[in-house]
Amino acid sequence: MQNAYASLSDLGYSQATTSDTLSDQARFAIDNIVGFPADIPAESKAELYKGYQRRYSETHPAVVYAVINGHYVVATPEHIANKAVEKIEVGVDYVLSYSSQEFGKLKSTEPEKHAVISKVRGEVLDYCSNRLGDLKRAADKILNKDKPRTRTTLDFIDSMEKVFSAQEKSVKVKEGKGDTTASVAKFRLAQKAFWTTYNK
Repeated sequence: MQNAYASLSDLGYSQATTSDTLSDQARFAIDNIVGFPADIPAESKAELYKGYQRRYSETHPAVVYAVINGHYVVATPEHIANKAVEKIEVGVDYVLSYSSQEFGKLKSTEPEKHAVISKVRGEVLDYCSNRLGDLKRAADKILNKDKPRTRTTLDFIDSMEKVFSAQEKSVKVKEGKGDTTASVAKFRLAQKAFWTTYNK
């Protein structure tokens, strides 16, 4: 694959352009989506997802599968040329043409077809969710730009109590999974001994 950038300077320029573009997009979203980014109406989300799906289609073209004895395999040129071979073209439009209910039924009625569709469907939905997340984070950054940042520093005792609380949950899980080095009873005794010693 040929390097897309002539230099690190070129890369930096391109990255900065991308960042500026996302900021402009986030500002548009703030101005045109009621409640964004804390809330987003279903209609607005659906419109954004249509755009995300269109872009995914451009970078991930549909793949043709041949159905051979009930099995789904990536079609060869011979399969494609043979009109007698059953084929499906698995791309964004195809995998999302199934309702959630229809897609769920495929798992029991046509498990191999379900597996083929499931992979692409999951990747598409993850892609859309991630792009919406990018837009929301950019909008949050814009909206919080002028807000003072406060950071609460816990004192030592408070921080240790948080540590012990988190570790007690962890030791319970590990003991439940059969970890022979984990013991809730011993952990509580050790915790009690710590505080007894520390508070002397």
